[in-house]
Amino acid sequence: MAYPASMRLLPLLALCALPAVPARAGDYLVLVGPGQTFNPAELTIAAGDSVTFRNSGGTHNVKADDNSFRCANGCDGDGQGGNGAAAGNIWHFSRTFPSAGTIGYYCETHGTPTSGMRGTIVVLPSTPVELQSFDVD
Repeated sequence: MAYPASMRLLPLLALCALPAVPARAGDYLVLVGPGQTFNPAELTIAAGDSVTFRNSGGTHNVKADDNSFRCANGCDGDGQGGNGAAAGNIWHFSRTFPSAGTIGYYCETHGTPTSGMRGTIVVLPSTPVELQSFDVD
């Protein structure tokens, strides 16, 4: 049985009437220590997602290879008197990664950009959702 064209459009019209819901950005956790490790050491996220670095034991900090951030008890240049020097207390900070790219980071006490205690965040471009229409007979 074929439905009239007006009936075939009803489901599509109902979708158009729904309010737009923004996509939720993800929030990921990287443990700094204990020992001389980041866990996970490699992380893949989408543009707009955030990563929280949390010291789990030891004297550490997190410094980006490109110098875009240096954090522990706060971050250098955060406008709040932050200090990115390595610290032994239980600290944490979050950073949002707005655009695609690969960001290397390391602990200044236990690593360098090429060896030791280091990690990588791969930021993929966000993918827009596309709606498709179709007819139902």
